[in-house]
Amino acid sequence: MRILVGVHEIAGWIPVWADGFRRLGHDVATAINKRNLFYLDYHYDIDLNPKIYWPQGEVNERAFFMRVLNRLHGYYSLVRKASVIPGRDLFFFMEARFSLLPEHRDYYFIKKLGKPLINVFVGDDVRDRNAYLQWHVEEREYLERANFISPNPLAFTLTNLRMAELYSDLILSVPNQSPIQVRPYMHLFLPVDLAKFKFNVPGRDIPLVIHAPSDKGVKGTDIILRVLEQLQNEGVKFDLKLLHNVPHQQVVDALEQADILVDELYMGLHGTLTVEAMASGCAVATINDEFFEPIPPNRPICAINPVIIKEQLRKLLTDKEWRIKLAHEGRKYVEQYHDHVKVAQRILEIMEPGKVKKYDHYPEFFARSYQLPEGQVIPERVKRMTTRIVNKWGLPADVDVQDMVRRGLLSADGLLDNDRIPRWNVN
Repeated sequence: MRILVGVHEIAGWIPVWADGFRRLGHDVATAINKRNLFYLDYHYDIDLNPKIYWPQGEVNERAFFMRVLNRLHGYYSLVRKASVIPGRDLFFFMEARFSLLPEHRDYYFIKKLGKPLINVFVGDDVRDRNAYLQWHVEEREYLERANFISPNPLAFTLTNLRMAELYSDLILSVPNQSPIQVRPYMHLFLPVDLAKFKFNVPGRDIPLVIHAPSDKGVKGTDIILRVLEQLQNEGVKFDLKLLHNVPHQQVVDALEQADILVDELYMGLHGTLTVEAMASGCAVATINDEFFEPIPPNRPICAINPVIIKEQLRKLLTDKEWRIKLAHEGRKYVEQYHDHVKVAQRILEIMEPGKVKKYDHYPEFFARSYQLPEGQVIPERVKRMTTRIVNKWGLPADVDVQDMVRRGLLSADGLLDNDRIPRWNVN
Protein backbone atom coordinates (compact mmCIF):
# COMPACT_ATOMS: atom_id res chain seq x y z
CA MET A 1 0.00 0.00 0.00
CA ARG A 2 0.89 3.66 -0.38
CA ILE A 3 0.64 4.98 3.17
CA LEU A 4 0.78 8.56 4.43
CA VAL A 5 1.98 9.02 8.04
CA GLY A 6 1.61 12.43 9.68
CA VAL A 7 0.99 15.19 10.37
CA HIS A 8 1.77 16.35 13.91
CA GLU A 9 4.99 15.14 15.50
CA ILE A 10 4.66 13.49 18.92
CA ALA A 11 7.73 11.94 20.57
CA GLY A 12 9.45 11.41 17.22
CA TRP A 13 6.83 8.89 16.16
CA ILE A 14 6.27 9.84 12.51
CA PRO A 15 9.54 8.39 11.15
CA VAL A 16 9.27 5.39 13.50
CA TRP A 17 5.76 4.45 12.36
CA ALA A 18 6.81 5.02 8.75
CA ASP A 19 9.85 2.76 9.08
CA GLY A 20 7.71 0.02 10.63
CA PHE A 21 5.34 0.05 7.65
CA ARG A 22 8.24 0.26 5.17
CA ARG A 23 9.90 -2.81 6.66
CA LEU A 24 6.68 -4.68 5.90
CA GLY A 25 7.02 -3.79 2.23
CA HIS A 26 4.84 -0.70 1.90
CA ASP A 27 5.47 2.63 0.16
CA VAL A 28 5.33 5.23 2.94
CA ALA A 29 5.47 9.02 2.78
CA THR A 30 5.80 11.18 5.90
CA ALA A 31 4.16 14.59 6.19
CA ILE A 32 4.70 17.27 8.83
CA ASN A 33 2.74 20.43 9.58
CA LYS A 34 5.20 21.84 12.13
CA ARG A 35 8.54 20.56 13.31
CA ASN A 36 9.00 19.48 16.93
CA LEU A 37 11.87 21.34 18.60
CA PHE A 38 13.18 18.12 20.16
CA TYR A 39 13.44 16.38 16.76
CA LEU A 40 14.73 19.07 14.42
CA ASP A 41 17.14 16.65 12.70
CA TYR A 42 14.36 14.23 11.62
CA HIS A 43 13.58 13.92 7.91
CA TYR A 44 10.04 14.19 6.48
CA ASP A 45 9.03 13.68 2.86
CA ILE A 46 6.37 16.41 2.67
CA ASP A 47 6.38 19.81 4.37
CA LEU A 48 2.71 20.79 4.53
CA ASN A 49 3.57 24.42 5.26
CA PRO A 50 6.32 25.16 2.73
CA LYS A 51 8.07 28.47 3.01
CA ILE A 52 8.01 31.10 0.28
CA TYR A 53 11.08 33.28 0.26
CA TRP A 54 10.83 36.86 -1.00
CA PRO A 55 13.29 39.79 -1.01
CA GLN A 56 13.81 41.47 2.32
CA GLY A 57 12.42 44.95 2.69
CA GLU A 58 10.58 47.34 4.94
CA VAL A 59 7.17 45.87 5.73
CA ASN A 60 5.69 49.37 5.99
CA GLU A 61 6.71 50.16 2.43
CA ARG A 62 5.59 46.84 0.98
CA ALA A 63 2.54 45.97 3.07
CA PHE A 64 0.29 45.27 0.10
CA PHE A 65 2.93 43.08 -1.54
CA MET A 66 3.42 41.14 1.68
CA ARG A 67 -0.31 40.59 2.14
CA VAL A 68 -0.62 39.24 -1.40
CA LEU A 69 2.30 36.87 -0.88
CA ASN A 70 0.90 35.64 2.43
CA ARG A 71 -2.46 34.96 0.80
CA LEU A 72 -0.79 33.12 -2.09
CA HIS A 73 1.25 31.13 0.41
CA GLY A 74 -1.96 30.06 2.15
CA TYR A 75 -3.56 28.95 -1.12
CA TYR A 76 -0.39 27.12 -2.15
CA SER A 77 -0.27 25.26 1.17
CA LEU A 78 -3.92 24.17 0.87
CA VAL A 79 -3.42 22.92 -2.70
CA ARG A 80 -0.28 21.07 -1.67
CA LYS A 81 -2.09 19.37 1.20
CA ALA A 82 -5.13 18.41 -0.88
CA SER A 83 -2.95 17.03 -3.68
CA VAL A 84 -1.58 14.38 -1.31
CA ILE A 85 -4.95 12.60 -0.97
CA PRO A 86 -5.38 10.90 -4.37
CA GLY A 87 -1.90 9.37 -4.32
CA ARG A 88 -2.26 7.43 -1.03
CA ASP A 89 -4.12 4.23 -0.09
CA LEU A 90 -4.07 4.59 3.72
CA PHE A 91 -3.93 7.65 5.97
CA PHE A 92 -2.37 7.39 9.42
CA PHE A 93 -2.82 10.54 11.51
CA MET A 94 -1.50 11.35 14.98
CA GLU A 95 -3.15 13.89 17.28
CA ALA A 96 -6.91 14.33 16.90
CA ARG A 97 -6.54 18.07 16.42
CA PHE A 98 -4.61 17.79 13.15
CA SER A 99 -5.04 16.37 9.66
CA LEU A 100 -4.23 17.62 6.17
CA LEU A 101 -6.83 20.37 5.86
CA PRO A 102 -8.29 22.86 8.35
CA GLU A 103 -11.25 21.60 10.40
CA HIS A 104 -10.61 18.03 9.15
CA ARG A 105 -12.16 18.76 5.76
CA ASP A 106 -9.90 16.13 4.23
CA TYR A 107 -11.73 13.37 6.16
CA TYR A 108 -14.74 13.75 3.88
CA PHE A 109 -12.65 13.44 0.71
CA ILE A 110 -10.62 10.54 2.06
CA LYS A 111 -13.76 8.56 2.83
CA LYS A 112 -15.47 9.65 -0.43
CA LEU A 113 -12.56 8.07 -2.30
CA GLY A 114 -12.94 4.88 -0.25
CA LYS A 115 -9.56 5.15 1.46
CA PRO A 116 -9.03 3.87 5.04
CA LEU A 117 -8.19 6.31 7.82
CA ILE A 118 -6.48 5.55 11.15
CA ASN A 119 -6.33 8.04 14.02
CA VAL A 120 -3.93 7.89 16.96
CA PHE A 121 -4.97 9.75 20.12
CA VAL A 122 -2.03 11.01 22.15
CA GLY A 123 -3.31 12.80 25.27
CA ASP A 124 -4.65 16.29 25.69
CA ASP A 125 -5.98 16.25 22.12
CA VAL A 126 -8.91 14.16 23.48
CA ARG A 127 -8.85 14.68 27.27
CA ASP A 128 -11.18 17.07 29.07
CA ARG A 129 -10.25 18.35 32.53
CA ASN A 130 -13.78 18.36 33.96
CA ALA A 131 -14.51 14.87 32.66
CA TYR A 132 -11.28 13.61 34.18
CA LEU A 133 -12.24 15.08 37.56
CA GLN A 134 -15.65 13.39 37.42
CA TRP A 135 -14.16 10.09 36.28
CA HIS A 136 -11.80 9.75 39.25
CA VAL A 137 -13.74 11.69 41.85
CA GLU A 138 -13.27 9.07 44.58
CA GLU A 139 -9.47 9.06 44.54
CA ARG A 140 -7.47 12.09 45.54
CA GLU A 141 -4.43 11.35 43.42
CA TYR A 142 -6.57 11.41 40.28
CA LEU A 143 -7.95 14.79 41.24
CA GLU A 144 -4.35 15.98 41.41
CA ARG A 145 -3.63 14.47 38.02
CA ALA A 146 -6.51 16.35 36.42
CA ASN A 147 -4.84 19.66 37.27
CA PHE A 148 -2.23 18.87 34.66
CA ILE A 149 -4.67 18.31 31.81
CA SER A 150 -4.73 21.11 29.26
CA PRO A 151 -7.86 23.23 29.87
CA ASN A 152 -9.05 23.36 26.26
CA PRO A 153 -12.74 24.25 25.84
CA LEU A 154 -14.94 21.16 25.82
CA ALA A 155 -16.51 22.08 22.46
CA PHE A 156 -13.06 22.31 20.85
CA THR A 157 -11.88 18.96 22.21
CA LEU A 158 -15.17 17.20 21.47
CA THR A 159 -15.27 18.48 17.89
CA ASN A 160 -11.82 17.07 17.10
CA LEU A 161 -12.57 13.82 18.91
CA ARG A 162 -15.97 13.23 17.32
CA MET A 163 -14.66 13.95 13.82
CA ALA A 164 -12.03 11.25 14.33
CA GLU A 165 -14.54 8.81 15.83
CA LEU A 166 -17.01 9.46 13.01
CA TYR A 167 -14.68 9.09 10.03
CA SER A 168 -11.88 6.74 11.15
CA ASP A 169 -11.73 3.08 10.24
CA LEU A 170 -9.58 2.45 13.32
CA ILE A 171 -8.74 4.39 16.47
CA LEU A 172 -5.68 3.72 18.64
CA SER A 173 -5.73 5.05 22.20
CA VAL A 174 -5.44 4.10 25.88
CA PRO A 175 -8.00 4.22 28.72
CA ASN A 176 -6.59 7.26 30.55
CA GLN A 177 -7.42 9.31 27.44
CA SER A 178 -10.98 8.01 27.11
CA PRO A 179 -13.40 9.81 29.52
CA ILE A 180 -15.27 11.54 26.70
CA GLN A 181 -14.82 8.88 24.00
CA VAL A 182 -17.87 6.87 22.91
CA ARG A 183 -16.54 4.46 20.30
CA PRO A 184 -14.63 1.17 20.90
CA TYR A 185 -10.93 1.35 20.06
CA MET A 186 -7.72 -0.65 19.90
CA HIS A 187 -4.86 -0.29 22.35
CA LEU A 188 -2.04 2.05 21.37
CA PHE A 189 1.29 0.26 21.75
CA LEU A 190 3.96 2.96 21.57
CA PRO A 191 6.43 2.15 18.76
CA VAL A 192 10.19 2.10 19.21
CA ASP A 193 12.96 1.22 16.75
CA LEU A 194 15.07 -1.09 18.90
CA ALA A 195 18.05 -0.84 16.53
CA LYS A 196 18.52 2.78 17.66
CA PHE A 197 18.93 1.89 21.35
CA LYS A 198 22.03 0.21 22.70
CA PHE A 199 21.12 -2.17 25.53
CA ASN A 200 23.50 -1.64 28.44
CA VAL A 201 22.98 -2.52 32.11
CA PRO A 202 25.84 -0.81 34.03
CA GLY A 203 25.07 -2.52 37.34
CA ARG A 204 26.64 0.18 39.51
CA ASP A 205 26.58 -0.07 43.29
CA ILE A 206 25.77 3.65 43.39
CA PRO A 207 23.20 4.06 40.61
CA LEU A 208 23.06 6.88 38.08
CA VAL A 209 19.50 8.24 37.96
CA ILE A 210 18.02 10.13 35.00
CA HIS A 211 14.96 12.39 35.12
CA ALA A 212 14.16 13.97 31.74
CA PRO A 213 10.86 15.87 31.78
CA SER A 214 9.58 17.54 28.64
CA ASP A 215 7.05 19.32 30.89
CA LYS A 216 7.92 19.45 34.59
CA GLY A 217 4.34 19.99 35.71
CA VAL A 218 2.94 17.07 33.73
CA LYS A 219 5.68 14.72 34.92
CA GLY A 220 5.49 15.69 38.60
CA THR A 221 9.10 16.88 38.65
CA ASP A 222 8.70 18.96 41.81
CA ILE A 223 7.59 15.93 43.82
CA ILE A 224 10.19 13.64 42.26
CA LEU A 225 13.11 15.96 43.00
CA ARG A 226 11.88 16.68 46.53
CA VAL A 227 11.65 12.98 47.34
CA LEU A 228 15.07 12.25 45.84
CA GLU A 229 16.57 15.04 47.96
CA GLN A 230 14.94 13.60 51.08
CA LEU A 231 16.34 10.14 50.34
CA GLN A 232 19.80 11.55 49.75
CA ASN A 233 19.63 13.41 53.07
CA GLU A 234 18.69 10.12 54.73
CA GLY A 235 21.86 8.47 53.42
CA VAL A 236 20.64 6.77 50.24
CA LYS A 237 23.48 7.04 47.71
CA PHE A 238 22.92 7.82 44.02
CA ASP A 239 23.96 10.27 41.32
CA LEU A 240 21.29 12.34 39.56
CA LYS A 241 21.26 13.83 36.08
CA LEU A 242 18.35 16.17 35.27
CA LEU A 243 17.70 16.73 31.56
CA HIS A 244 15.12 19.33 30.54
CA ASN A 245 14.49 20.89 27.13
CA VAL A 246 17.39 19.07 25.49
CA PRO A 247 17.46 17.36 22.07
CA HIS A 248 16.11 13.82 21.96
CA GLN A 249 19.43 12.23 21.00
CA GLN A 250 21.08 13.70 24.11
CA VAL A 251 18.45 11.97 26.24
CA VAL A 252 19.00 8.66 24.41
CA ASP A 253 22.77 8.87 24.96
CA ALA A 254 22.21 9.49 28.67
CA LEU A 255 19.81 6.55 29.03
CA GLU A 256 22.39 4.17 27.60
CA GLN A 257 24.74 5.04 30.48
CA ALA A 258 22.18 5.20 33.29
CA ASP A 259 20.93 2.65 35.81
CA ILE A 260 17.52 4.15 36.53
CA LEU A 261 14.97 6.39 34.84
CA VAL A 262 12.47 8.13 37.12
CA ASP A 263 9.82 9.19 34.64
CA GLU A 264 6.39 10.47 35.74
CA LEU A 265 3.66 10.36 38.41
CA TYR A 266 0.39 10.91 36.54
CA MET A 267 -1.97 9.62 33.84
CA GLY A 268 -1.98 5.88 34.57
CA LEU A 269 0.35 4.42 31.97
CA HIS A 270 3.93 5.03 30.89
CA GLY A 271 4.88 7.05 27.82
CA THR A 272 7.52 6.84 25.11
CA LEU A 273 10.45 7.82 27.35
CA THR A 274 9.84 4.79 29.57
CA VAL A 275 9.87 2.49 26.54
CA GLU A 276 13.12 4.03 25.30
CA ALA A 277 14.69 3.68 28.75
CA MET A 278 13.72 0.00 28.93
CA ALA A 279 15.19 -0.55 25.47
CA SER A 280 18.43 1.05 26.71
CA GLY A 281 18.83 -1.08 29.85
CA CYS A 282 17.42 1.19 32.57
CA ALA A 283 15.24 0.07 35.45
CA VAL A 284 12.24 2.39 35.32
CA ALA A 285 10.18 4.01 38.06
CA THR A 286 6.98 5.53 36.72
CA ILE A 287 3.19 5.52 37.04
CA ASN A 288 1.84 2.00 36.58
CA ASP A 289 -1.89 1.90 37.32
CA GLU A 290 -2.89 -1.60 36.28
CA PHE A 291 -6.50 -1.17 37.39
CA PHE A 292 -7.24 1.61 34.89
CA GLU A 293 -4.56 0.53 32.40
CA PRO A 294 -4.55 -3.29 32.22
CA ILE A 295 -2.81 -3.57 28.82
CA PRO A 296 -0.07 -4.76 28.42
CA PRO A 297 -0.13 -7.01 31.51
CA ASN A 298 2.70 -7.60 33.99
CA ARG A 299 4.73 -4.50 33.17
CA PRO A 300 8.28 -4.70 34.68
CA ILE A 301 8.11 -1.29 36.32
CA CYS A 302 8.78 0.13 39.77
CA ALA A 303 5.33 1.67 40.28
CA ILE A 304 5.25 5.17 41.75
CA ASN A 305 2.58 7.78 42.42
CA PRO A 306 2.49 10.78 44.77
CA VAL A 307 1.56 8.54 47.73
CA ILE A 308 4.05 5.66 47.46
CA ILE A 309 6.94 7.32 45.62
CA LYS A 310 9.37 7.61 48.54
CA GLU A 311 9.38 3.99 49.67
CA GLN A 312 9.34 2.69 46.09
CA LEU A 313 12.33 4.80 45.10
CA ARG A 314 14.15 3.86 48.29
CA LYS A 315 13.79 0.20 47.37
CA LEU A 316 14.87 0.73 43.75
CA LEU A 317 17.90 2.81 44.73
CA THR A 318 19.14 0.38 47.36
CA ASP A 319 18.26 -3.01 45.85
CA LYS A 320 20.85 -3.57 43.11
CA GLU A 321 19.63 -7.08 42.30
CA TRP A 322 16.08 -5.86 41.72
CA ARG A 323 17.32 -2.99 39.54
CA ILE A 324 19.23 -5.34 37.28
CA LYS A 325 16.30 -7.77 37.11
CA LEU A 326 13.92 -4.97 36.06
CA ALA A 327 16.39 -3.75 33.43
CA HIS A 328 16.61 -7.15 31.73
CA GLU A 329 12.88 -7.78 31.96
CA GLY A 330 12.26 -4.29 30.57
CA ARG A 331 14.13 -5.00 27.35
CA LYS A 332 12.15 -8.22 26.82
CA TYR A 333 8.92 -6.31 27.49
CA VAL A 334 9.75 -3.73 24.83
CA GLU A 335 10.73 -6.42 22.33
CA GLN A 336 7.41 -8.17 22.90
CA TYR A 337 5.00 -5.22 22.86
CA HIS A 338 6.70 -2.13 21.40
CA ASP A 339 8.96 -3.18 18.54
CA HIS A 340 7.84 -0.80 15.78
CA VAL A 341 7.63 -3.49 13.09
CA LYS A 342 5.47 -5.73 15.29
CA VAL A 343 3.25 -2.76 16.19
CA ALA A 344 2.83 -1.85 12.51
CA GLN A 345 2.11 -5.48 11.60
CA ARG A 346 -0.59 -5.70 14.28
CA ILE A 347 -2.30 -2.60 12.89
CA LEU A 348 -2.30 -3.88 9.31
CA GLU A 349 -3.65 -7.25 10.42
CA ILE A 350 -6.50 -5.48 12.21
CA MET A 351 -7.19 -3.52 9.02
CA GLU A 352 -7.42 -6.58 6.76
CA PRO A 353 -10.60 -6.34 4.64
CA GLY A 354 -13.53 -8.31 6.02
CA LYS A 355 -11.84 -9.06 9.34
CA VAL A 356 -14.18 -8.82 12.34
CA LYS A 357 -12.59 -6.60 14.96
CA LYS A 358 -12.57 -7.58 18.62
CA TYR A 359 -11.73 -4.32 20.32
CA ASP A 360 -9.33 -3.92 23.24
CA HIS A 361 -11.26 -1.12 24.95
CA TYR A 362 -14.92 -0.09 25.24
CA PRO A 363 -15.29 3.39 26.78
CA GLU A 364 -18.18 3.69 29.24
CA PHE A 365 -17.85 6.87 31.28
CA PHE A 366 -19.21 9.48 28.86
CA ALA A 367 -22.28 7.42 27.96
CA ARG A 368 -22.99 6.15 31.47
CA SER A 369 -22.02 8.93 33.87
CA TYR A 370 -20.68 12.18 32.40
CA GLN A 371 -22.49 15.37 33.44
CA LEU A 372 -22.01 18.68 31.66
CA PRO A 373 -20.74 21.46 33.95
CA GLU A 374 -23.44 23.92 34.96
CA GLY A 375 -24.13 26.48 32.24
CA GLN A 376 -22.16 24.58 29.57
CA VAL A 377 -23.70 23.15 26.40
CA ILE A 378 -22.36 21.01 23.57
CA PRO A 379 -22.86 22.57 20.12
CA GLU A 380 -25.70 20.98 18.17
CA ARG A 381 -23.39 19.95 15.33
CA VAL A 382 -21.22 18.00 17.76
CA LYS A 383 -24.27 16.36 19.38
CA ARG A 384 -25.43 15.22 15.94
CA MET A 385 -22.02 13.67 15.29
CA THR A 386 -22.24 11.82 18.61
CA THR A 387 -25.67 10.50 17.58
CA ARG A 388 -24.29 9.16 14.30
CA ILE A 389 -21.40 7.48 16.11
CA VAL A 390 -23.71 5.86 18.69
CA ASN A 391 -26.08 4.64 15.96
CA LYS A 392 -23.20 2.86 14.24
CA TRP A 393 -20.89 1.76 17.05
CA GLY A 394 -23.33 1.25 19.91
CA LEU A 395 -23.29 1.69 23.69
CA PRO A 396 -22.77 -0.35 26.86
CA ALA A 397 -25.64 -2.80 27.31
CA ASP A 398 -27.34 -1.02 30.20
CA VAL A 399 -27.11 2.62 29.03
CA ASP A 400 -30.40 4.39 28.30
CA VAL A 401 -29.79 6.51 25.22
CA GLN A 402 -32.63 8.85 26.15
CA ASP A 403 -30.81 9.62 29.38
CA MET A 404 -27.87 10.79 27.26
CA VAL A 405 -30.26 13.07 25.37
CA ARG A 406 -31.55 14.50 28.64
CA ARG A 407 -27.98 15.16 29.78
CA GLY A 408 -27.37 17.14 26.58
CA LEU A 409 -24.73 14.77 25.23
CA LEU A 410 -26.24 13.83 21.88
CA SER A 411 -29.06 14.84 19.58
CA ALA A 412 -32.44 13.13 19.41
CA ASP A 413 -32.57 14.03 15.71
CA GLY A 414 -32.03 10.78 13.79
CA LEU A 415 -31.31 8.77 16.94
CA LEU A 416 -32.21 5.07 16.83
CA ASP A 417 -34.44 3.56 19.52
CA ASN A 418 -32.81 1.88 22.53
CA ASP A 419 -33.53 -1.60 21.16
CA ARG A 420 -32.02 -0.82 17.73
CA ILE A 421 -28.69 0.58 18.89
CA PRO A 422 -25.85 -1.99 18.91
CA ARG A 423 -24.89 -3.02 22.45
CA TRP A 424 -21.70 -4.24 24.11
CA ASN A 425 -21.23 -6.39 27.16
CA VAL A 426 -18.17 -4.57 28.44
CA ASN A 427 -17.17 -7.41 30.77
